[in-house]
Amino acid sequence: MALKINIIVKEPGIFVVTLYGPLDTTTYAALEKQIEPLLVLSTKVIILNMEGVNYISSMGIGTLFKIKQAMMDNNGSLVVTNLQPQIQKVLETVKAMPEAIFTSYEEVDEYLTELQKKFLDKEHPPTI
Repeated sequence: MALKINIIVKEPGIFVVTLYGPLDTTTYAALEKQIEPLLVLSTKVIILNMEGVNYISSMGIGTLFKIKQAMMDNNGSLVVTNLQPQIQKVLETVKAMPEAIFTSYEEVDEYLTELQKKFLDKEHPPTI
């Protein structure tokens, strides 16, 4: 079965990547190819929506590691949402949990709001 990948721009520098299907030895390369253009300094957050992923292999886990490392190298963040219970268990077992995991888009939006607020507060601290 093929992996369907849908990428949308949530706002400049923030992308939502939604996956449907298995993330395994036959599909990981497609994800790496499509996500590679996003792994640049201007990308601040990649939201990986894994609601449609029902299976992950070691190659899929390796791809998540690569994405996470590339985002860290660029001072960005990888957040994951909507993990199926079996996928979450696998990631916990191999200690491959991404930087942040959320159960819904609402949680992601709250996180992004706080992240931006902290950045703005750092850039423009209140004057007394």
